Amino acid sequence: MNTRTHNFTIGTIIAVLLLVGAGTITAQDTNFRERALRWGGSLGFNLNEASLGYQHLHEPFPNFDKPNTDNEKINGNGTGMYAGVMVEYLSRSWWGVQIRASYDMRNATVQDIYATPQTEFITRMAYLSFEPALRIDQHLIPRLSFTAGPLIAANLTGTYDFKADVNGPVTSADMGVPDRSVVSLGASFGTAYDVEIGRGRNTSVFLSPFFDYSWIAAQRKANTTDTQNSVQDIWSTQTFRVGLRVSWETRKPVDQNAYIPPYVAPDRSAAAPVPSKNRFYAILPNGNTIQHKSVEGHFPVHPYVFFDKGSQEIPLRYTRLSKAEARDFSADDLGHFVKDENTDVQTNIDELMIVYYNILNIYGDRMRKNPNTQVTLRSSDPESWEAQTAANRIKSYLVDNFDIDANRIAIDLEEPRMESGSDQTDPAYASMIDDENRRVKMVFTNANMYSSIPYTITDESPFENDMIINIENDVRFKSWRVSVTGENRTLNAGPFYARTAALDLSPIMGDLREAEFKVAVTFSLQDGEQATESMEFKMYHGDMVGNAKRYLMVFDYNESDAVRVYESRLRNDIVAGMESGNIVYVHGHTDVIGNDLGNQTLSQARADKVKDIIVDELRGTRKDVKVIAIGIGKQQMKYTFDNSHPEGRMYNRNVFVEILK
Repeated sequence: MNTRTHNFTIGTIIAVLLLVGAGTITAQDTNFRERALRWGGSLGFNLNEASLGYQHLHEPFPNFDKPNTDNEKINGNGTGMYAGVMVEYLSRSWWGVQIRASYDMRNATVQDIYATPQTEFITRMAYLSFEPALRIDQHLIPRLSFTAGPLIAANLTGTYDFKADVNGPVTSADMGVPDRSVVSLGASFGTAYDVEIGRGRNTSVFLSPFFDYSWIAAQRKANTTDTQNSVQDIWSTQTFRVGLRVSWETRKPVDQNAYIPPYVAPDRSAAAPVPSKNRFYAILPNGNTIQHKSVEGHFPVHPYVFFDKGSQEIPLRYTRLSKAEARDFSADDLGHFVKDENTDVQTNIDELMIVYYNILNIYGDRMRKNPNTQVTLRSSDPESWEAQTAANRIKSYLVDNFDIDANRIAIDLEEPRMESGSDQTDPAYASMIDDENRRVKMVFTNANMYSSIPYTITDESPFENDMIINIENDVRFKSWRVSVTGENRTLNAGPFYARTAALDLSPIMGDLREAEFKVAVTFSLQDGEQATESMEFKMYHGDMVGNAKRYLMVFDYNESDAVRVYESRLRNDIVAGMESGNIVYVHGHTDVIGNDLGNQTLSQARADKVKDIIVDELRGTRKDVKVIAIGIGKQQMKYTFDNSHPEGRMYNRNVFVEILK
């Protein structure tokens, strides 16, 4: 083996191991994922560097490396194919175990520089390689893993072509390599990056580009002289390999129906009765009691400004300040709005949108306080000629009203019609999609510019006031609806297409201190029939209880894996702030674009994925935290923003995460 290459390779491996160690030191007690089993196949390309050492292979003798010669001159290079199967066990923590069985070609062309004239050997060595390895995951680069372990190579074939003159034709073809080692040993080190290309509730499909370094020693037996070293002198090959692996993962099922009430039930209420036909069951708020609480929220100011069709001016709904008003404006003052216990849900939503409509002032103030930060205004419009004008309007506002240096603001025009919607999108919504594309996105060089706005409210319609309705697994339905009646009041919801839905009881309860209601579920069954079942229950109105933290995650159109954008924050910030005894509610929502089934399925899938990440991160800790995930779809329920404007629809494509203390 070339000494310089050998030293470089060993140094690189040591550096990688140090990197892995640094990434896992802080993760010894961290849960990376659900316990899982993977299996799949690999296809790769070998770049081989062979060292034939000190040996006789072909007449006339000697062929390679007279004593006391420079070992750096006996290497050869070649290529080959690598293909095989793999099985892998992944623990909940940072480690896993992997084993591969592969067809491994270690071909190389090596010259005998001592012969006169110089001769050439075109070698072909093929192995069935077994590579057991330890898999190591780390936190520095999520989804990047490292493997290290021994290599056991069983020889399948070994031939060579001989050229008596390196510049001449082959003089002996397909010569068998004598005295081949039946089994050779070595080592393998590798790294792979997992890209999830498909996901079910308990399964995933991954496409993983990988890079390996492996080394096989003693490919031929020592049989010439006592001075031979069988590890280095008799044919060793180091290989640098790149390839692609596809694998299927199965995980432990996650219990999506688990629901743990957040408070101790008052001693005045019995459990809700189970309906006799048993096609559905309802889980009522804890103690059958409507509660309200203080909420510390975090509202993301999504960096988009939307323009109206046919207008080149910033819409009037966005708050614009004079230069004198901008001088006294502070984003910090805007964020800490506090609402009292008489505040209704819609007022809270309206107040949050007022925060968003100050987006130009918020980012103008932050740029003023961060003079080294630059921004690129990425503008798009279905009619591209308007995009430049829209970006210029925003640039002028920041320059003229907040005294931002014009050289800190760049403009970049994007495609006039960006990809939007999904397979569920009805063409009837094309104009709404165009409205979403008539926008300017602000891209900052400083990630801190995107920080959320904190706020505090008293919430009279918290998630734990929901009635959770579950449909039994054996009921074959197309859709179902819910009606709650009593006290001369009615609350209707649906249609629903999933087996679980949440229904906020606060509106029908209103100011009543106690009330009796009946909930009826009407099924549209697969056979075309309809069926209705009902149950009665009693509700109470409670006092102020508890505190909560609320986080809002907002998604762009057509994101292939929208939740993963927030994975780092979920794991490192949100879950890190959870404590034993917390209840976490995860609610998924969509905008009105698309059909009911597609939107509810999407909202439930996103809520489930957020829940899976939270549960996954909590494993390995000693925190006893309960997590409940519900998909709302595009139903107009609590915390629904105004769908008449593109910014409201943008904020409705969300997942709420609420931590109840």
